[in-house]
Amino acid sequence: MLFGRVTGWLLVGLAVIMASADAVMALGPADYVGLITADFVLLLSGHAPDTAETGRTLFDTVQAMVLDLPAWVVVGTMGVTLSLVCRHRPRRWRRSAFRR
Repeated sequence: MLFGRVTGWLLVGLAVIMASADAVMALGPADYVGLITADFVLLLSGHAPDTAETGRTLFDTVQAMVLDLPAWVVVGTMGVTLSLVCRHRPRRWRRSAFRR
């Protein structure tokens, strides 16, 4: 659980850095070209994600929609989800009806 929390917080930090970089690029003098998730996957894996154009299923459509989102949105969502799922929750002790 500790590994999941640390990884989640690192992903949230990475998403904040990506969002601030997007803001700097948007305010710069050049044309605004944000970092989309497909570019981020290309940077990490070394090859472009496979998107099939013919015979699109629901999964292919959702995958294309996610890959078109800004990278900081996807990374931040993964980080928040991971840190919430792996958060420390104290054990609850239920009182049994037989114990008094």
